[in-house]
Amino acid sequence: MKILTYSIEINKSQDFVFNKIMDKTVYPDWAKAWGEGMAYEGEWKEGGHISFFDQSQGGSKVIIEELKPNEYVRAKHIAMVNPQNVEVELKDEMMIKWIGSTEEYYFKKRSSDVTTLEIVMTVNEVFQEMLDGTWPKALQYFKEVCES
Repeated sequence: MKILTYSIEINKSQDFVFNKIMDKTVYPDWAKAWGEGMAYEGEWKEGGHISFFDQSQGGSKVIIEELKPNEYVRAKHIAMVNPQNVEVELKDEMMIKWIGSTEEYYFKKRSSDVTTLEIVMTVNEVFQEMLDGTWPKALQYFKEVCES
């Protein structure tokens, strides 16, 4: 497994950034880094399940392993889902390699109105190129959503 880290400074308070990342209404605006039509279903709560997917290719389901409001979220990928958000059988090697990946969100207060959002992914190394191409874009989109 490889550990990948991405971060961005956002000119908003820590609680604002934390709440905005969970806002379903703006999720498609920054998750478009992975494709148009991105959505999620589920609850951002410890022990909760969330599916991140698009209506053409599907996506991944996570369990929220830990959540500290305004500070930290840890999610573990546990299943793949189809475009209708129904779990699918792991059919190919890439799906199998993705399951067990984790993503962590750190919300670090820099001042009363500046927050650093850091994403730490622990994944099979075959996903590094894809994530290196998408997380920086997603974070830039997210910064724009927050600051507009």
